[in-house]
Amino acid sequence: MNISVLPILALAGFAVSCARPHSASSPHPAPLATIDSFALRAHTFVLAHDLLEGRATGRRGADLAALYIATETERLGLLGAGPGGSYFQQVPVVEATIAPALTHLVVAGDSGAREFEYGPGFIPNVGTARTLVAFSGEPVYVGSAREVLAAPGRLPDLAGCVAVLAGFFGAEAAAADTLRARGSTGVIHLVGDPERYQLLVRTRGPSRMFLAEEAGAVSSFVPEIPAVIAGPSLERTLLAGLPGAGAAAARLDHPVVLAGRRIEVRIGVTTDRPPAQNVAAVLPGADAALADEVVVYTAHLDHLGISVPDAAGDSIYNGFADDASGVAMLLAIAKAMREGPRPARSVLFLFLTGEERGLLGSDFYAAHPLVPVGRMVAGINLDAGAPPAPNVHWRVAGGALSTLGSQAVAVAARAGWEAQTTPASPNSDYYPLLRIGVPAVFLVPGPGAFEGLTAEESDAMRRRWDHYHQPADHWHAEFPWAGLVRYAEYAYRLGMDVASGPRPRMAARP
Repeated sequence: MNISVLPILALAGFAVSCARPHSASSPHPAPLATIDSFALRAHTFVLAHDLLEGRATGRRGADLAALYIATETERLGLLGAGPGGSYFQQVPVVEATIAPALTHLVVAGDSGAREFEYGPGFIPNVGTARTLVAFSGEPVYVGSAREVLAAPGRLPDLAGCVAVLAGFFGAEAAAADTLRARGSTGVIHLVGDPERYQLLVRTRGPSRMFLAEEAGAVSSFVPEIPAVIAGPSLERTLLAGLPGAGAAAARLDHPVVLAGRRIEVRIGVTTDRPPAQNVAAVLPGADAALADEVVVYTAHLDHLGISVPDAAGDSIYNGFADDASGVAMLLAIAKAMREGPRPARSVLFLFLTGEERGLLGSDFYAAHPLVPVGRMVAGINLDAGAPPAPNVHWRVAGGALSTLGSQAVAVAARAGWEAQTTPASPNSDYYPLLRIGVPAVFLVPGPGAFEGLTAEESDAMRRRWDHYHQPADHWHAEFPWAGLVRYAEYAYRLGMDVASGPRPRMAARP
């Protein structure tokens, strides 16, 4: 796909002629603007409304969300950062819908064969055209991904075998390469918790999405090995073949060949090419010397759409906290920067599609950036829910990989809060920026008690309002907005600090 590059230098000239006077080196900078809580309420009300049907990637609800976001950024006076000055970046995705009648798993042994159905028995994990395929072989319990990477020499010959993995690859995605290099034909993930398995069934839904081949993505966050997730019954069957059968089996510290068994997995799909797009808008910087450099804010516009109904019969996964709140915070930050002191560097607000489907929009953006990589000075990602009270403790995920992490810690300290850096993980849209060498962090509220509340009171607040990946995660008029204001305020302060200070430097890449 031929994506044009945003003419940042031209925008810098626009900024100088239209912005109020400002100097990044001014000894008396103007006080920061405040975050508009009414804007947060209004944006989340629209984005989490039932009429958007959960904003599933490739569906009408996500298109309506993208249109709303583009309209709001234009209303705020931001410029379209997409090709030809538009507010959209088209993302070529493929949707593979699972055919239940053609999808099954069989465990065969000396005592006969047992078949497990798609859904209650197992589900395919996220996948691509190369990994949503049949696989088979003798099962071998290999432990966790971390254990695979820590001691690859302990693995037996896996040629023609199916690896049974405790948990998922997560940040240890290289373990998938290790298993594949050893000859494993596929992976069965053990999750260890029936409730978590049901959450995964709802989250994954009836189809899988991936970027089309022509997207030329710089990285895939789907391990390049076929994989399924075991339901409770299948998990018990597999664990029964291990020493110390039962829950203790999953704590084995060495690989075990489940001799005398064979796994056969068949996956049938039909494919389609639904529309999907990122939304991108830029606020030109106020300092002519810095305006061709860009601070990037990211939040994802998609959620899970319509899926398994809850006990009340609600099947719309509205995604108020994940991530309508992140989108609303970006729009509120844009409003504060537009109406208050203008940031010295330009600021790109990037609303990404397909995050729930495997970081599709951010992965595509990393391969086809609308701003040259060398001009993106930092990325700030918001995708950690809607805290119901103000946080004073923060995690800065990915902060150890660049000086942006220490900068985020310092910004929090100046506000009277505590922050600590934690490792990066491919669990949100900042990760592809790190992969192409852009310093990026994911600001995460917590852990610890909320401001002015005890630990017990804080936990009660979280239980009341945290409905991660549930139909109950919808907009409530009585939701306490002070926590979301604080979250946006932290991101705003960090962005303003980065926009006028020295460029953050990468220390390493994930």
